[in-house]
Amino acid sequence: MHNTTRIRLSEHISEEHIIIHSSSENAEAIVREMVHVLLNELGQDICEDIADAIIAKEKVRTTGIGYGVAVPHTRSSLVKQLYCVAATSKKGIEFNTMDKKPAYLFFLVISPEFTVGPHLNMISAISLLIGKNSEINAEFNEAASPSEFMEILKDKEETYIE
Repeated sequence: MHNTTRIRLSEHISEEHIIIHSSSENAEAIVREMVHVLLNELGQDICEDIADAIIAKEKVRTTGIGYGVAVPHTRSSLVKQLYCVAATSKKGIEFNTMDKKPAYLFFLVISPEFTVGPHLNMISAISLLIGKNSEINAEFNEAASPSEFMEILKDKEETYIE
């Protein structure tokens, strides 16, 4: 086992960056909605460009990892720091997931273009947290507010991250 520093998602997601029960109907809509959360930080043009890049990437290779979870992500020269946005969907969104089931829990990761390590560490942290816990998306969907979402996230991190 490699001695790697465990990244905690809870330290990289703020409550302002959590969407509870998105009403988006499809993969493109949820990606645009999640990127739009960063409008105040990044501005309209950058948000549009990043959303377009993620959507184009999804058409080539899905980031729907299964177990009701999707992790759309990109590295971009348009950002200077790592951003993570989370969202839940009660009815689920078709996301071309590996297990062909809808996604209910989404983590969007945007990193500066030349920082591979932190980007991969975030995606790895999400994968580690989700693991093969097929119920995790349902648990996050119980959250009625961003603060409840964060409580669940911190609780899961205590359980699954040593």
